[in-house]
Amino acid sequence: MDIEEVTVLQVEDFISCNWDSEVSKVSVGSNSDIDKLLRSLADKFKEDAGKVNIIKLLSRLCSMMMDSTSINAPFKPLHIDYQADKRSTLPDDFTKEEFSFFEAILDETNDYWLKARLSDVLWLCLKPKKIQHAKIAINSYLKTTIDAATWNLGNDKCWERAARLCIQTKNFQSLEIIEDRLYSELMEEQADKKFMCLWLAKLLDRLKIAQSKNKDIGDKLFSEATKLKIAYDYMGARQYLALAEKKFKEESDNDKWIQCLLLSADCFVLEADSRSSESNMVANSLYENAIQAYRRIPTKFRDEHNIEDKLHNIRHKLTVAGQASLDEMGLLKTPGVDVTELVNEAKLHVSAKFPVEKCLGFFSGVTSISIYSTLEADAAKQLSEFSLSSFFGSTQMASDGRVIGKTPPLSLNPTKEEYGAVIAKKVHENFKFGLQISTQARILPALRQLLSEHRITRELLVNLCYQSPIVPEGRENLMAMALWLGFEHDFSNAIHLLCPQFEHIVRVQLKEAGAHTSNVDIHGIENENGLSTLMDLQEAQEIFGEDLCFEIKALFTSSLGSNLRNEVAHGLLTDDSANNFDTIYAWWFVFRMIVRSFYS
Repeated sequence: MDIEEVTVLQVEDFISCNWDSEVSKVSVGSNSDIDKLLRSLADKFKEDAGKVNIIKLLSRLCSMMMDSTSINAPFKPLHIDYQADKRSTLPDDFTKEEFSFFEAILDETNDYWLKARLSDVLWLCLKPKKIQHAKIAINSYLKTTIDAATWNLGNDKCWERAARLCIQTKNFQSLEIIEDRLYSELMEEQADKKFMCLWLAKLLDRLKIAQSKNKDIGDKLFSEATKLKIAYDYMGARQYLALAEKKFKEESDNDKWIQCLLLSADCFVLEADSRSSESNMVANSLYENAIQAYRRIPTKFRDEHNIEDKLHNIRHKLTVAGQASLDEMGLLKTPGVDVTELVNEAKLHVSAKFPVEKCLGFFSGVTSISIYSTLEADAAKQLSEFSLSSFFGSTQMASDGRVIGKTPPLSLNPTKEEYGAVIAKKVHENFKFGLQISTQARILPALRQLLSEHRITRELLVNLCYQSPIVPEGRENLMAMALWLGFEHDFSNAIHLLCPQFEHIVRVQLKEAGAHTSNVDIHGIENENGLSTLMDLQEAQEIFGEDLCFEIKALFTSSLGSNLRNEVAHGLLTDDSANNFDTIYAWWFVFRMIVRSFYS
């Protein structure tokens, strides 16, 4: 008989599978552990169609991932294939007969993991709801342990789900048990569990329970942060302080809130001091963060804590680290221009510009974009004066060794295409050199100066994007996040978020101008064109102009240039290349376009 023909689910078959005994042989703490158990059972009972059918059903039930933050959709599919429009199991996929089977076997197992999953799915899907299913799920979830080894493997989700079920069903007695247990574990000394206290405090905060104990929790977090600072774990200390700040703020305890801000800033300074011997660029960023931390202290509290003196000392360290950072990158010179002068000019360009919106405007003009006609004329001049290298062809390679472009050698009687290819290569070489100078000597110094005088928040950038005429509706938060990451010196994440959003800006601008931005294949399927194809449209020249078009191509689509759109799309950027001058300049370039859109 074909196993697939067996449709009747027998409780006796489940009992004879001896689930509780089998589950004791594995350390159940995640979907992978359950999957191993089910595979072993399937192999053990492969000749028994009824049992195999049950194992397949339980496999579907247990495969779902838990999203404990959601009340209405706490289970997510394990696998999603967007291209094929397929996914693995969700609760609503089970049939009425299968729900009946789940209810029938609920009392036939003492395994709290399976019991919790069965009862939770029944509570979620059966109509009318049965309150006992929610109670069984809560009690089963609470049997999971609270320890650092298993907390982040799924036990945290079990406790959060139990709490949310208590809130949903108004089971305040069980909710109080959860609150007391989590609070008790949080307050225990856990020398060998560095972040357990923080994890528990975050869960209580997320659930908005134990709020009457905010002061004690804040004190505990501050104490742990102090210990980590003494142990030179400055990053860990700041993580504790971030939540402690919130707790004291909620309690209107300004004295302790200020202490958190001061200690957080001190941790930035101490870490910067310790890292300066390894990398002044890292130290420079940490000093900037210290300045921002001190700036969060309200003016009325600054004199009491000598904040202005502290800021003065940090600015001095910032200057020293910034100069040393230039030495780490090496001193670059253009003909007749010392990079040091450019650095000073860039700082002056943005210095003492208030309010912050005005400073951002000046920052967008800290350097100018390239004039294509000038680049082309310079390339032609260089080719005529130094033509020997042009008689040899060249190959462009990606960072992973792939050949992504070739430039033919220039013959004695070159065709127009050959000459154009050599000129294009030289134009991109000159642009690349200018890009590095602009980034190193103008954009980065100006950015550091700006951040030493202003605090750039995500909210400010969201507002900027909402008002910008070129940021499409519904993309304001995504674009603001990409910009904000740059102000946080996280250019690697910024460029991965920025590239697709910038491509959409270009697409929308072209569509509004009446351009066709998609193509229809032989099957009648309409597909949007990529940025490379979009920038080759005649409308692109009309909208953006020759100079902007050139820089967009050089930065995002040309194999002779940075080719960032394709590098990002195909996952080719490395940790190093995602933070190089090209990505920093591209971030500033898009920021400039958004800011300048107000004046066009």
